Amino acid sequence: MTRRTAIGQAVDELDNEKRVRILGIIDKLRELGVSENVSLPQLVVVGDQSSGKSSLLEGLTGVSFPVASDLCTRFATQIVLRRASKDDAGVVITIIPGPSAQSDEAEKARLLSFARKLSADEFDNEKFLDIFDEAAEFMGVPGPKSNKLEEVDKRFSDDILKIELSGPEHHHLSVVDVPGLFHNPTKYQTVEDRSIIRQLIETYITDKRTIILAVMDARNNLANQEVFSMARAADPDGRRTVGIITKCDALQAGEEQGVLCIAKNEVEKLTHGWFVVKNRSAQEITEGVTIKARHERERTFFATTAPWTDLKRDRVGINALKKFLGGLLYDHIRMEFPGVIKDIEELSANTQKELELLGPSRQTTLDQRRFLTHIATAYQREVGNALSGNYDPDADRSSPLKLRMHIRRLNEEFSASMSRSGHAKIFRTTQDAVDPEFDNKMGDQQNIYDWIRELYRDSRGAELPGTVNPVVLENMFRQQSRPWEGIAVSYLDKIIKAVDDYNRSMFTKLIPDDAVKEALKGRLLRGADDSSSQAHKQLSQILRDERGGILQTVNHYYADNLVANREERILHRLKGLGLQDGYAFDMATVMRGVHISNEDQAVNDIHDVLKAYYKVALKRFTDNVVLQVTERLILGIGGPVRTFSPDFVGELQDSDLADIAGETFTSSSSRNELTKKCEKFKLALQLAKECGM
Repeated sequence: MTRRTAIGQAVDELDNEKRVRILGIIDKLRELGVSENVSLPQLVVVGDQSSGKSSLLEGLTGVSFPVASDLCTRFATQIVLRRASKDDAGVVITIIPGPSAQSDEAEKARLLSFARKLSADEFDNEKFLDIFDEAAEFMGVPGPKSNKLEEVDKRFSDDILKIELSGPEHHHLSVVDVPGLFHNPTKYQTVEDRSIIRQLIETYITDKRTIILAVMDARNNLANQEVFSMARAADPDGRRTVGIITKCDALQAGEEQGVLCIAKNEVEKLTHGWFVVKNRSAQEITEGVTIKARHERERTFFATTAPWTDLKRDRVGINALKKFLGGLLYDHIRMEFPGVIKDIEELSANTQKELELLGPSRQTTLDQRRFLTHIATAYQREVGNALSGNYDPDADRSSPLKLRMHIRRLNEEFSASMSRSGHAKIFRTTQDAVDPEFDNKMGDQQNIYDWIRELYRDSRGAELPGTVNPVVLENMFRQQSRPWEGIAVSYLDKIIKAVDDYNRSMFTKLIPDDAVKEALKGRLLRGADDSSSQAHKQLSQILRDERGGILQTVNHYYADNLVANREERILHRLKGLGLQDGYAFDMATVMRGVHISNEDQAVNDIHDVLKAYYKVALKRFTDNVVLQVTERLILGIGGPVRTFSPDFVGELQDSDLADIAGETFTSSSSRNELTKKCEKFKLALQLAKECGM
């Protein structure tokens, strides 16, 4: 079955109950203001000011829309046609508040109060012009009767004028008309106005749920009609565009073939094809040709005038177009409706979450304490997860909320930096080669044996020859471990920053109220500064303990390493004499091999003792910084990630509670706005369920 046949079948049932209901629900969703947040299926008429768009709407609706030659229409208009009995025929004209009015309850109520209801007998073109002008003034923009065209304060309105026409001659149809784009600015239609209209048109036609009714003046080249090029840009495949050609009767003889090719969908190929119409000319309007007569003249023109008789009958005339659009809109809504419902459900859920994060009203001390306690409980739960490595699976790899991951990385980097760069001089092997474990090509390259020998000689006192003054060894260790402080302080600052980044991100996640968030951070900052100060003091204390006191350890690895080094030195010297296992033992040779001068013995002993002790002290210092500073003071009880807790909230004075969590105008307004959105989406979903799709 072709697309055209399917729509034709829909037209045969234009006024069935289900179709009426679903079109009505879309209108009600728009009246609720749902279109501010959710894209709704709709037909939108676009065209240049001179394209015949107003006359097309006149043919579709039977209403003569006002045309002001010096002033463009400054708001969108929704025209709703409804099939009704003659007794119920009439017109209802209202205003749908736009996005800018949705947030102002007083202005929204004022706009909603505008309602003009007329019977079919009371309504005529002059009356409509009066109401149209009155509505424009109500929206704060000039109307067709305005005589203050140079004193325009509000240039355009995002409100929508809704015109509901009911009667036996109508099929159910709803279209939105946007201001026509003009090309030549005047003192009443400025370059700025042109830009605003262009943006308004783009807003409508780029919506993926909008069917574009692109109106083309037959006398103008298709490529030169800007609105149509905009439609082509918004819908490059032509799947959402219906082409409508006006003013066919105004073509000069011989110009018809080019337009005919377009109308046959041979040039600009559109999924929904093209229609051609004949509207009332300016002369016919002056002569008082009625809308009914207009329809008759149009039928006669396309039935008798070549070459227009070559076109298919279901593609010419306003009646064919109206029937097609009715079926197209119905099909379009049925196809898009599930997506609309899904969007509303997602928005409803997200809005409810935002409202829950704001919490209840915080006017009383009890409310404020309950509010902060709820956040503190959630915060501590998140901290527990973050420190145990239980992360949100959707969190980015570098997310600050992956706190334990960042702490582990910084710990490993700290340990690596200490091992790589913590020593001032590079330890060597017993064979006087650079020890690979301490190789640091960026550090001091002086041979550590030369350095030890120099310090040993410069520090000799009353000790016997060949012995080492303990003070000398302590001084050497302090010099050898001098880089520790810089590396450890840098590490601690990075830990503090990681925790601060975590808190900032977590507060943003848990506290949508910026005023509460900033007040709470300000209050907690003092505690965080105290924790940081305590951490730096503890680090300084650990440094003093390691580098400022006597050299002390009960770790057996110290003795093991020292013994191993001494044995290795003796074996190295013996092998240098050619002594190996299985050789005849010669005591004199052995004694010559192991004997070295008192100074060389002292230098070697100092190196081996310093090296063995440094290894133990390095691991001890690194672990102590991680455990005693990071884990106990930064991540532990009283640290920056533990301060904000239910106990902290419970100890706050009433005045402090009010300063932190007191209801501000902004938060109160946000809560009211979110509550109204929740109610709006709830009502929208109830309406959608009534549709039964």
